Amino acid sequence: MVQLLRLWRGLGAGLALLIGGGLAAPVLAQTAKGQGAGADLTIATWGGFYQRAQTQVLAEPFGFQSGKSVAVVTFTGQPDEVRQRVDAYRSSGQPLGWDVLDLERSDAEQLCFEGVLRPLDLVRMGLGDAENDFVHGGIGLCWVGNVVWSQSFAFDRRLYSGAEPFALADAFDTLLFPGRRVLTHSAQGLMELALLSDGVSPEQVYEVLGTPAGVTQAVAVLNLIRNDTHFVDTPADAFNELQTGRAAMAMIHHFEALRAARAGQPFIGFIWDNHVVDMDVFAVPSGAGNPTLAMEFIANVSRAAYQSAMATVTGYGPARLSAAQAAREDLRAWLPTAPAAIPHALLFDAAFWTSPEGISAQAAFDGWRLSIE
Repeated sequence: MVQLLRLWRGLGAGLALLIGGGLAAPVLAQTAKGQGAGADLTIATWGGFYQRAQTQVLAEPFGFQSGKSVAVVTFTGQPDEVRQRVDAYRSSGQPLGWDVLDLERSDAEQLCFEGVLRPLDLVRMGLGDAENDFVHGGIGLCWVGNVVWSQSFAFDRRLYSGAEPFALADAFDTLLFPGRRVLTHSAQGLMELALLSDGVSPEQVYEVLGTPAGVTQAVAVLNLIRNDTHFVDTPADAFNELQTGRAAMAMIHHFEALRAARAGQPFIGFIWDNHVVDMDVFAVPSGAGNPTLAMEFIANVSRAAYQSAMATVTGYGPARLSAAQAAREDLRAWLPTAPAAIPHALLFDAAFWTSPEGISAQAAFDGWRLSIE
């Protein structure tokens, strides 16, 4: 999933379809490493359309309001790149070159634990009492949530004109909702959805999946669709199978379905009843040249108006719940943090999948998949 999201953020022309065209203002994002030298504030992010959106929706307005020069540069987003920069700063005093980082939440959590990120003074930033207005996990010791994405099953509405799938269990019911299911080779997200569809509460999913009985339960749910399942490499491949009529249902990211809807293909539906969400967050690295201005930036762009604007441009959900609630009505139906969707969401736990229990769950899934292929 991580690799797909990084690829997706680089597909500028495709994502522009979400808003019916590109951004009108000139793009000032900088892509070369170190090109932000001399700026008052340097933000490191993922590149492509996502970076251009952040530049124009977040960075440029902040620069105008603060009177400071702001550079937006591209980095890999890999935790090791951040570690190496911070280590070089600590050992040699070499300027870090970054003040704000856009990271995946699980990476920010680990880097924070390692002391690679600075703790944030949420009270001073005006976010001391805002935690309840953020999606679960959206505020931590060293980070504030930015954008949210969702993973669940999408379906071809043309095949179910009588009654559409609504409950997550419908994705595993080939009697009421027949047709080919398309999955990837990864158990991540899928095993969680299998347990959720079988009545396990979001709060208990990882506890259950960490036991042999829980893995057996998840595989038993998957067995309900074993005779109707086809495997592909990525969620983007799964979406292509659905879009071209070669699948009835597929496990994809929500923005794929939104892109189809905005491109004039409204026949793609998405099951919001229990879905798996994850997010990007903003953080300040240890050794940042201007940490005070960095925290001012994060505080400013964490306001609901900015997060709602980013959702409109990119199709990702805002991490701030009030921002999702304030989004345009047509967009709100596609946001994973919208009032109708967020109560059914499970926050993805990347750390589980690197634990012995997660490795065992993936192995069990691989055995199930190979028994079909």
